[in-house]
Amino acid sequence: MIVGSIRTRDLADAVRSPEPMPAESGGLSGRLHLPSHFPELKLFALLKWKFGGPNGPLTFLGPPGGDPDGPFKWDFLFMPIEPLRLQIIRKTEGIELWWWGAEVERDDLVAYLEHNIEIHDAEISRAIDSLEEYSLILNPYARHKAVADIALAELQRIEIVPPTIPGAVHVDPEQLIAQVKTFQSYLQLIDRQAVFSMLLVSSSAFMVESFLNLLIAILVRTEIRNSKSVLTETLFRKWRAKLERLHIDCHGFANPVDLGDSRVRDAKQLFDIRNHIAHSYPDRSDMKIGTMWFQEQFPVLSEAVPSHQFTFALSNQLPTADEAHFAHKAAGGLIDYLRSLLTDETASMIELVSTSNPLGYNETKEIYSVPFGQAAIIAMTCY
Repeated sequence: MIVGSIRTRDLADAVRSPEPMPAESGGLSGRLHLPSHFPELKLFALLKWKFGGPNGPLTFLGPPGGDPDGPFKWDFLFMPIEPLRLQIIRKTEGIELWWWGAEVERDDLVAYLEHNIEIHDAEISRAIDSLEEYSLILNPYARHKAVADIALAELQRIEIVPPTIPGAVHVDPEQLIAQVKTFQSYLQLIDRQAVFSMLLVSSSAFMVESFLNLLIAILVRTEIRNSKSVLTETLFRKWRAKLERLHIDCHGFANPVDLGDSRVRDAKQLFDIRNHIAHSYPDRSDMKIGTMWFQEQFPVLSEAVPSHQFTFALSNQLPTADEAHFAHKAAGGLIDYLRSLLTDETASMIELVSTSNPLGYNETKEIYSVPFGQAAIIAMTCY
């Protein structure tokens, strides 16, 4: 059956579909993906105003209240006009329309939705106001940990073997070319090791600082959160000062931080290495890698070592690969130590939040959430 144009029909006249799916004999009449720029929020609010909430069969396949990780987020099923059934499905890749019971032009369906969004602006605004608005926030700790893990994996793959230098003055040209290529590969590996060592140190330090800030963001006491100046002061303290006051500024700590703990001392060494890199300058003692004497342009070293180890000084710069590995281990050690000081309930919640990226934040209720993955709500107002 073919229905006339539904472009200007009012959604207020629509009714629920008497059946959840098309009959086996008829099947779908058509499917259509809405363009990515289609106003989903207004469409959902429009349908919520009319039907109270998702009412389609795919919605009820998931847990009550919805599932942001499911392949189908929500769906609505109704009849814009007898006998046309229209199902609007929010899938992972976008919004799709299914219809059956009657033939209808695809453009007419899109125009029908656009027309109702336009004429029901006031109802849509009220429906949007009834929704909980969440900001999706990049999780700095999860980001820095991911970068550190990549840097560590790359660094562990690098194996540097110093090239053999020809002993004879006169070398076969093919052998010389091979030696040059070997030496070039050696220099590239030195550069690669230096890059990932530096990245691992900096990311490890960022891991610690971002984890501390994540603890404060989630667990800080209400009186601190409610004062912008005090919260800013809390967030911008140096890392040791934050550690010292965590059990004072935040809920959820069963024990205070022991600043004499070996993991805190290791963290200090991590930050010393990071600061040495970040704030270094060519000091003749601090950055010295060797000594050389000259007669005119004739170089003389103190010992008969290969001169290229000084010519290509990148391999001698901070941090060394060993220091980078230590930095990563120190960061993980301090973070594990801080987790151990939390109550069991708080530790489980922080474990979930720290691995979620992005985080969600309810602007009205002032709560963090995990919008994807396990649906957990962390209510800071409950403290």
